[in-house]
Amino acid sequence: MKKMKAAFIGFLPEAGDVYQTLEDYAKIGYRAFEGGDLLFEKGDPAENLKRVEAIGMKPLAVSCNFLQDQAPDPKEILRKVKKIGVSMAVCYCGRAGAYRFGGTDRQPTYDELMKECEAMDSVAKELEKEGVSLAFHNHDAEFSVMVRGVPAHYLMAANTQYLKFELDTGWADFGGYNPVSIMKELGDRLAMVHIKDYVPAVTTERPQAPDGRHIVVPVFTSPGTGELDLQGCLETAQALGIEYATVEQDTLNNLSWRQALQAGYLNMRETGIVE
Repeated sequence: MKKMKAAFIGFLPEAGDVYQTLEDYAKIGYRAFEGGDLLFEKGDPAENLKRVEAIGMKPLAVSCNFLQDQAPDPKEILRKVKKIGVSMAVCYCGRAGAYRFGGTDRQPTYDELMKECEAMDSVAKELEKEGVSLAFHNHDAEFSVMVRGVPAHYLMAANTQYLKFELDTGWADFGGYNPVSIMKELGDRLAMVHIKDYVPAVTTERPQAPDGRHIVVPVFTSPGTGELDLQGCLETAQALGIEYATVEQDTLNNLSWRQALQAGYLNMRETGIVE
């Protein structure tokens, strides 16, 4: 079976030459980064794409936002993906996540969640006509926020047809659900996988939500050093035909960003599944 390639999202410093950082990460062994929006920040995106390809890197996706009053325009998404040669757009937060992390002071109603599903699926349908997928990235909220007694993730999957899913394995696991089982349930609707790990039985708090709720989150750590079943997640993603194992770590633990990324890469390689 073909080995997966290593990719990452995040891990980029706020200061300094981002392209030098990408070149450094390519030397570690990474072959792609997810945040293709980076190429639109300064200069010409087409020229920036040539620059990252010259160092052995490629972008994987662009982002889009469904938390505004109006859904994103499929034509604008298509303009961006075609400009940098990717075939994926990702929505990184929905209504359940907005409530979980303090963006709103109440969890979504059933009708609000259904409206969100309708909007995402409508855009996903239009993108699919052009060979582009729209994927939704989960946090633990999609498993911990219940709507009519059902986790938001399962309502989203059941009430969409064209929408794909990018499974964040660490957040799903922290939310109490087995990421290996979820990947198998999603089958060909699984578009990408984030490999994320966290320290078992240890949590920390983010600043309080506007309504006074304490926002408790995991202490994240390099893949292969925490609670995540790294071997099982990679084996399942590989079996489902996922090309990239995309490392993400929301916050640092004991290592620097580069050290954490290198540790994650080496631990993934040690499984024999990632090249």
